[in-house]
Amino acid sequence: MASINMSIRTDSELKAQAEAVLSQLGMNMNGTINMFLHQIVRDKAVPLSLSLSAEQAVYADLLAAQADRKNGYVGRNARDVLAEMDQIIADAEGAGE
Repeated sequence: MASINMSIRTDSELKAQAEAVLSQLGMNMNGTINMFLHQIVRDKAVPLSLSLSAEQAVYADLLAAQADRKNGYVGRNARDVLAEMDQIIADAEGAGE
């Protein structure tokens, strides 16, 4: 497969910081960008989390769950949930017959 040169513009400080991190991982910018491109092709998706506040969202979910428990919510037994999932899968597999 033929190789081509690509040019991108980025902030020089950002590039230096990224190279420092990659160096600590035993990687370089070229190899990392190639891995990124391979993953895009393989997964047919961009492998990034684009959440603005993932940590805050998880924390908010935990606080909501804690409040629910304080208000009497018991939840479901994990074995019951798994049994229900098994039944749904069995039903779906039987639907193709």
